[in-house]
Amino acid sequence: MKIDLNAMGYEELLTHGDAVMEAIKKRTFQEGFRAAKQVQRKLAKMNAEKSAQARRDEIVEQAKADAEELANKYGYYYAYGRNTKAEFIVNCEKRTVVTILRWIADGQIVAKGIAKTAPDDCFNVHIGKAIALRRALGIPVPDEYLNAPQPTEVRVGDFISDDSGVHKALVIEDDSWPPFSGGAAIYLKNAQTYAHKIIDDSREEVSE
Repeated sequence: MKIDLNAMGYEELLTHGDAVMEAIKKRTFQEGFRAAKQVQRKLAKMNAEKSAQARRDEIVEQAKADAEELANKYGYYYAYGRNTKAEFIVNCEKRTVVTILRWIADGQIVAKGIAKTAPDDCFNVHIGKAIALRRALGIPVPDEYLNAPQPTEVRVGDFISDDSGVHKALVIEDDSWPPFSGGAAIYLKNAQTYAHKIIDDSREEVSE
């Protein structure tokens, strides 16, 4: 309904104006409240993702140190006095890590441990080594290794896949020049833009 302001008297205009201003205040408050809620939800999501990624980073570093320490600590027992590290067999395609411990005298395998990544989980060779070595040694595997948060931040050196899970690519620096040996590559900015699934965050290529 169209309101004819010209037909209103002075007092009526003032009353009408007060009602309009009050309605505007309420609408502004409501819109501001909804906008604040949206910002809070976005921040909460970002913080949760950051926390998950930070926790995974901690677990990966813990697994690296754990595997090295255990290999040195227990290696001498299986090597008749020689500080020989355990053997690790990594199969990135099958997403498995196998640890083998042998007698140094005749090479006989005396213990074996296997770690296999679940189909929907991201493979990480360092976590896999720590799990497989602990299983070979017959010592408990920490729960954080078995239930590590999935990565939420794609980084250089990660392997990502499309929705089909068939095609994968290595994430490279934006100023790098492909092609690289070993398969397809994708720039970091493109991997971040299209939010592909991270399937391997071992990043061994980066550290080499």
